[in-house]
Amino acid sequence: MKHVVVQSISSIILYILMAFLFSSFLSDVSKTVIESDRFLVEFNLLPLLLLVVFGIVWTVYSFNTRPNKQLSFTQWSLRMTEFSEIDEREQIITAKATKAAYVSFGISVPIFMGSFMFYPLFEDTLPAYPIYALASTLIIATLVYMTTWIRGYRH
Repeated sequence: MKHVVVQSISSIILYILMAFLFSSFLSDVSKTVIESDRFLVEFNLLPLLLLVVFGIVWTVYSFNTRPNKQLSFTQWSLRMTEFSEIDEREQIITAKATKAAYVSFGISVPIFMGSFMFYPLFEDTLPAYPIYALASTLIIATLVYMTTWIRGYRH
């Protein structure tokens, strides 16, 4: 259970850092294009540095704590690490959690799509809203997966 929780929280942190990177890039590029008559790209390296450092730490930790020690790095890196299917019970729990995450994704995406109808009203105050909306759908689905998995494991 601990492995699924750590991997899910790490995924959420990754989504937040990626949204921060893309929104930072968007605001810096927009500001640069408006202020100058030539196209010059400048952006803050802090979000990129945070993402790279977190990615390295997460990869090393995840690889060293992987449940199946027989997998090589290449085989391990191509799999979703949250899916814990060591025995039949965990396979059932993972299937239920995946279904719940899929349902939550199917609910949250239309809600955020509907909110895009109002995006022109607040586009100037929150230009990166589409990035945060997309990250939110991923975060919601990951949280639902994690909570469903924990609940299934405890019963």
